[in-house]
Parts: sequence; C-alpha cells; structure tokens
Amino acid sequence: MVEEGTVSYRKHSVRALYISGMICLPLAAAAQTSTLELLPGGTGLPPGVTISNAPVGVPDAAPAPEPPAASAATAAPEPPAPAPAQAAAPAQTSNPEQVNITAPRSSGIAAIVNDTVISDYDLDQRTALYVATSGVRPTKENLAQIRTQVLRSLEDEVLELQEANKHKISVTRADVDKALKNIADDNHVTIDQISMTIKDAGVSPDIFRQQLAAQLTWQRLVAARYSSDVQISDQQVDEAMARLKEGADKPQFLVSEIFLSVDRPEDENTIRTSAEQIANQIKDGAPFAAVAGQFSASPSAADGGDIGWVVQGQLPEEVDKALTGMHPGDIGGPIKSEGGYYVVLLRDRREPLGTKIEQKPEAPTTADSTIPLARLLVPVPQTADQAYKDSAMKLANNIKQQVRSCQDLSNISKTLMGTQFSELGPTQPKGLAPNLEEALVKSHSGDVIEPYFDPVGLEIIMRCDPPPPKIVAAELPTRDALQQQLFVQEMAILGKSYLRDLRRDAVVENR
Repeated sequence: MVEEGTVSYRKHSVRALYISGMICLPLAAAAQTSTLELLPGGTGLPPGVTISNAPVGVPDAAPAPEPPAASAATAAPEPPAPAPAQAAAPAQTSNPEQVNITAPRSSGIAAIVNDTVISDYDLDQRTALYVATSGVRPTKENLAQIRTQVLRSLEDEVLELQEANKHKISVTRADVDKALKNIADDNHVTIDQISMTIKDAGVSPDIFRQQLAAQLTWQRLVAARYSSDVQISDQQVDEAMARLKEGADKPQFLVSEIFLSVDRPEDENTIRTSAEQIANQIKDGAPFAAVAGQFSASPSAADGGDIGWVVQGQLPEEVDKALTGMHPGDIGGPIKSEGGYYVVLLRDRREPLGTKIEQKPEAPTTADSTIPLARLLVPVPQTADQAYKDSAMKLANNIKQQVRSCQDLSNISKTLMGTQFSELGPTQPKGLAPNLEEALVKSHSGDVIEPYFDPVGLEIIMRCDPPPPKIVAAELPTRDALQQQLFVQEMAILGKSYLRDLRRDAVVENR
C-alpha cells in the first residue's frame, strides 16, 4: 500500500495548481478562439464599441464614454541582452526539462541563494505570472508586497532545485507536458490557449513550465527521500479508525491550507506580515489555490493547498480552534502555530455522525421578490458576425460555470479588461426585460442566469443572495482512504521539515 500511496502522493502534482480556482486564465483562453479580445492586459473593446451604464433591460440608454486602455505597468519588462544561464540539474532520462531559476537574460540581481543568482528579470516574470493567473490587481501599495512574497517563493524553489541537483533528481520534458495537459484538460482549454494567455500578460510560457517543473521535482525528491521510510501499518490504520469513531461526535472540515514557515526567530515579523498580506489578497478575491501554489511551504501547495477532510482535533490546536468557529467559504488567518503561520480556507463541513438533518426548503422566487443582483457586461457590437457572438457566448458560459459568488464576478471584470461589473442591488424581477424577469423567477439563490444578448452586449446576471448552507452528517472513511490520508500527512510533515532545514542552512542575500 505504501507504493500506491507514493504514486497517489505524486500523481496530483500540479494538475489543479495554477488554474483550478484561477478563474481568469481559462476564461481568457476561451476568449482567444476568435477575434474577441477580452484578455488580460488589453481593453477588450472592439473598435468603436463603448460600454453602456444603462440599467439591465433598458435598451435605449445612451452609452458611457469609452474607458481608457489598460495600463501596461503590470506587464513584465522586455528582457535585456542575453547573459550566461546557470546549468540545470542533471537529467535521469533523455529530454530533460530545464528547471534552472536564472533566466537566459537578466537586468540585475534580486537575490543570491547559495551562489545561485535570481535575476530581476526572473522576479519580474514570476510576479507578472502570479498577477496574470490570480486576478490580483497590483497597486503602488501592494506591488512591493507581492514581489516580496514571490521572491521568497523563488528562493525556496532555488533551494529545492539545488537539493534535487545534489541527489540527481530531475523531471523530463514529458513529465511537464503531461502536467500541463492535465491542467488544460481539467479546465477545458488547450495548451496553446494557456500559452497565449500567459504571453498576453507579458510572460514567457517557459516561466510557467519552469514553475511546473520545480514543483514536480520537489515532490519527486521528497518522495524519493522519505516514501520508503513512511510505512503506514495496519495497526496505525486501526488506531486512526478507532480515534475517528471515538470522535464521531465531532464535526469534520474540508480544508485548504497555506503554510509559511518561520525558520529563524529574526524572520518572525516578516513572515507574519507576509501571512497577513496573503490573507488580505485572498479576501480581496485572489483564488486560494493560486496563492497556495505560489507561496505555501507545505507539499499540499502542489494540490492548491487541499488537505482533504479532517476531524476536529486532527490539526494543530490553533488551526483547529479557528476552524471550529468558521463557516464554509470563510478564510481564517493568519494563525500562528508551531513552525510558522497558517492561512486556511474552510470549503465545507460535516456535522457529527448521527446528526438529524433538516433542510429547510428555499422560499420560491416571485416577480415581487427582492433579489440582490450583480451584472457583468461583455461588450459586443451589434454588427458582430455569428462567429464573434459564438466566441463571446463561450466566454460567458465559462464565466457562468466558474463563478461561485458575486465577488468572483467582480474579480473577473478586473482581469478581462473592457468588461464592466456593477452591483444592481436589491431588485424586483417585475418591470425588467421579460426574458430576464422569467429567468429570475425560475432561479435560486446564488444562481447565474443564462447569458443573453441585448443591444449593448452580452449580459451575465448573478444573484448575490448566498444559497442556504447544506448540512450533512459526518461519514467514516474507508480503510484505504484513511491509509492514504495518513501517508500524505506524514509526507507533508517531512516535506515541511526538509525545506525548513534547507533554508536554515542556506546563505541568502537579498539585493
């Protein structure tokens, strides 16, 4: 079973890391199937088209002035002349994947990690990649914070790759291709669309591949070093199952985590500040999985921070206490615990085994109901051909499938330049356009109405009243599932400790 656990520990690697939860990347990719230019970094407005501020269902309102084009300030600068690149880790097989950190071209030095240079160009590119795929909007106030966070993750990546090089652990180009294909398949886009989206953000697709390869390499190294030592015996499974049964009167939590390690006492304030910034970025709309994949020091980063279902009392005491008072969808943290700080997302919860579940039916919606609504307008010229409209509708349907809240809809508008988000506030269906009134009466809390065209473009209307929480009772896992969970937890502990030791022994100089 350990062999199977090892495979399972590796197999998810990064397939959900960069796009699962990153609404904007697959949406922007979907917009590339025709001339529809709703992409990060561009206005997205066809020539001569402006965005109307007219209320939904009022077709004759005058259009608003065209918004200015997006600033190019957030795009990574053009790299200067080539400079020698550092050697990659030796390959185990043919066609090795290049995972060296220092880019072929550099405009200066951002940091030196054990004599390995991280260039300003590397930092610019990785910062731009994070901005493009997370939906975070850089400002003068937060850009320096984001760069600091990205730089620390790059430093950890260098340490991981240096250690992998020492042990002759590498990944092949085929490994990275497979991971990239999994990402594309999971998000219903093509690899070419992902590459184009990244290029449009001013980032080389090679940067994305390097980050994927580094994640895979570190997982392979941790597995190679520790998996044979992590033997989950039948007795351990029996004891864990007994504890679960004893704790069946406790709730269970579906949790994602971000862990920032404090390696030295003098780093305490810096790490706490970074954890606060990360929590704020997520609360402002950055997808949790994206941030976890970029910054978390836990091996769960390779799965977007997902650690699965846990029972109350299973996690560190401080984290457990925070989860007890949270509701699904809540962000908790930063939470100080042994070794560092946590930021957690409670994705779902189950009540104690045997809890009597009584789901209250949702009140029906009528034409006189008052519903909080939000609107995202995708501008489409009335003269657009059918291919253009089909592309716009594909984009809208991608949005409909991805969003979980009106905040998600707002975040999309910040990344798909040229779209316009507005909160319509409490609204009664009656008096709206007949098709919209009918759709709202048939809808439920949190629904996105089927996108539709009107004279100003393509309308995406969402109900902002959250659906009532679904209360479910706890369930005991199977023995195989529990054995796998114990294996992954033990590997995560060892991986954190491994990276912490590497950082403590490292010589890191920030410029």
